[in-house]
Amino acid sequence: MDHEATRWFSQWHVYRSIVDADWMAHRGIFDAIRAWVLLRHPGPFTLLDLGCGDAGFIRSTFDDTGLWSYTGVDASPTALAQAEHELTDARFRVRLLEADMLDFLEPAEGTAAATFDVLLASFAVHHLSRQEKQRFFHAAHAAIAPGGSLLFADIFRQVDEPREGYLDRYLTMMRQAWVGLTPEALAGTIEHVSQRDFPETVEDVAGMARAAGFGAPPREPFVDHTGFHRIMAFTKAAGPVRAIQQPDAYWENGLVVYTAAYHLKRGSCCGSGCRHCPYEPPHVEGSTQVRS
Repeated sequence: MDHEATRWFSQWHVYRSIVDADWMAHRGIFDAIRAWVLLRHPGPFTLLDLGCGDAGFIRSTFDDTGLWSYTGVDASPTALAQAEHELTDARFRVRLLEADMLDFLEPAEGTAAATFDVLLASFAVHHLSRQEKQRFFHAAHAAIAPGGSLLFADIFRQVDEPREGYLDRYLTMMRQAWVGLTPEALAGTIEHVSQRDFPETVEDVAGMARAAGFGAPPREPFVDHTGFHRIMAFTKAAGPVRAIQQPDAYWENGLVVYTAAYHLKRGSCCGSGCRHCPYEPPHVEGSTQVRS
């Protein structure tokens, strides 16, 4: 998220009004996300949330799922302060980081990147340039563990529709439907959309993901009634490591203990001091060398 997007997010009451009114279909999108992880990731999993905002839907979406570690990344300190409050006493481990999402996904040379079972990007990537979007998909593929998911919720243009046509339709929809905003708030949001929205078509997003290594055709678990807001789900090939026939975790004294098989599926050390860490050196986030 760039400086302009971060500045817009600081207008907290405007953002909350949009989300609470469900004008961008957050409820349907996160209901679909919950259904996806319950079906595709029934065991313990880690989640990276890029452009996490206030994390307002995270607890309701992932309570009673296998989520055990949540990492939220956002460039807005205002958003992260709200997220910290929102996730107080969460049943899963929480880590919140102030960073640009591309900077987080593309660590400095020589620095091992962590991997995650599920990567969520919601309403953030459409602010990027086309080249930055391509970088995002390549880096996202590298950051997802074998067999993991990329859940991509965003705004989309129609096939062959120029950006100007998208803006005309979207701003018309805002003026007609977003009636709860004050005139000043609506004008500021229209300015933000006009300057910072660069959405792609479904076909173009699928093509960028395919070029980055997501070979399987994407699924679309949810599309709202306007056609603007939807979620695309991409899966990363499982790879040979999925052949390991061991449980991912077991319960001990009311706590989840993760096995070496689970950590091998992740592809790198999570840095949490796990009992069965198979990497060398152990307990160092990003380590990928497997102990002999």
